[in-house]
Amino acid sequence: MNILDQIGKTPLLKLQKVIENPDVVIYVKCEYLNPGGSIKDRMALRMIEEAEKAGKLKPGDTILDQSTGNTGPALAFVGAVKGYDVRLFLPARLGSSYNPADRVRIAELFGCKVETVDLSEAVDNIEGLTKTEKAAAFVAARMKACYDLEQKDPHVWWANQLCNFDNVLAHRDTTGVEIVEQLEGKVDAWVASVGTGGTLLGVAETLREHNPSVNVIGVLPSDDPRIDWVRSGAIHKFLEQHGMPHLKFIIETILEKGLLDQTIVVDNEDAREMAGRLCREEGLFCGMSSGANVFAAVQTARKMSKGSKIVTVLVDSRDRYFAEYPDEHYVV
Repeated sequence: MNILDQIGKTPLLKLQKVIENPDVVIYVKCEYLNPGGSIKDRMALRMIEEAEKAGKLKPGDTILDQSTGNTGPALAFVGAVKGYDVRLFLPARLGSSYNPADRVRIAELFGCKVETVDLSEAVDNIEGLTKTEKAAAFVAARMKACYDLEQKDPHVWWANQLCNFDNVLAHRDTTGVEIVEQLEGKVDAWVASVGTGGTLLGVAETLREHNPSVNVIGVLPSDDPRIDWVRSGAIHKFLEQHGMPHLKFIIETILEKGLLDQTIVVDNEDAREMAGRLCREEGLFCGMSSGANVFAAVQTARKMSKGSKIVTVLVDSRDRYFAEYPDEHYVV
């Protein structure tokens, strides 16, 4: 047994104090208690082990991806235990004051090499782009860097978290199954940040196998038009300009399936305030996306009938946002 065997099997806790409607129960899956510190441990392990089984990742190879959130530290953690080098691409400058320094430090402590991609060099007339186009261009430029390295070097494997459906399967087969077991399948609503789409889709598929009427609510940051840059085709436009093949994003599958019953957009201030309340009132030392998820769950509870059960997820811990304190951002 090693540390990777401790990924998953996280507790599901009933919120006691931050709720508004006492007739509706809100449960939180404490994913920040995973050994690598976030829910992304699950998908990092599944993606890497499936790549190993398929012969895409061999001893001595390098894992790479683009990330400004928790995927980078998770890949670095799992990669370190398994003996792989990990490289992570970040934008040279960000579209807001959001600062991923804490996640970067964690990845580096696990031995990850972090590099930047200058968007102004990769995209013409960047200042003339709309908000959605700029967000898509940021991601496409970093995906291009990963793609080029994988094409040039047979000892490099690109995890590609946004399009790798092992990300979805990790949550369908573990997170979702655990929730069903912990609540005996009695879940009325599933609330989660959209992010890559892996957690949202994977858990929803498992829950709906047990209750087809489960409400699925996607949570979005006010300053990250993630669904828009997929729905509009902006991400594909920039990838095509970079000469990359067509890729299928997990979010596209969510949209095609009509999975979402509702989306809730959460501002940084509301996510920050709820994260603070969870810490002070519930003893849950969780981060901004966790605060956003619970904020959205509380809103959802206002419309649910008596006795309903809502499940959401606490993604990571508050100390991954210290570089931004006291103005932390809700990001995915």
